Amino acid sequence: MLARLKAICLNSMTIAWSYCVALAGALASVIDDLADLLGDPDVKDQIGAAIGDVKMTGRILLAISVVTIIARMRTLRRSA
Repeated sequence: MLARLKAICLNSMTIAWSYCVALAGALASVIDDLADLLGDPDVKDQIGAAIGDVKMTGRILLAISVVTIIARMRTLRRSA
């Protein structure tokens, strides 16, 4: 399983980390919808008090991960 995960990340820890950041961003973007679905609408306010606007934070994390993956893929392509 570890070999398969390394293959997905092209043997790059940078890409693996970017996938983790993208996952965190996607979760942050939909956390308020999930909280409403689960019946706890105060979660959005609690998270908002801790980190600010939840949707904007999720979008920023997604953008950072996309830029990081593109930059790393570019350097991997150059070295190949």
